[in-house]
Amino acid sequence: RRNWFDTTRGLRGPNVNIFHVNDADKVIAFHRWQAGGARDDVVVVLNFADRTYSGYSIGLPRGGLWKVRFNSDWNGYSRDYGNAASDDAFGDGPVLHGLPVSARVGLGPYSAVVLSQDD
Repeated sequence: RRNWFDTTRGLRGPNVNIFHVNDADKVIAFHRWQAGGARDDVVVVLNFADRTYSGYSIGLPRGGLWKVRFNSDWNGYSRDYGNAASDDAFGDGPVLHGLPVSARVGLGPYSAVVLSQDD
């Protein structure tokens, strides 16, 4: 939440929209923001399952490139982690979860992925 690179202001903002709860697959996604827009909107996807998703579809509040700012399954944190691929995503898919666009995001087991936009 430190926003060192000025790309995740929304993590400090008061606004939260929990837009996706999938009990069967054990995935939750939410949007945080302060004022909204690039460098402010943040999407957090949480995987509570012992399963890797190579491309899990989630809604996004804006189109364009969404960069992965944090992937808790990265083995740079520990060699015990699986290093499941969670690449940047392009929000150009159809309306999903009540949000205007969607994209596919890779998720490691029991992991969190944080995405935001530069501009």
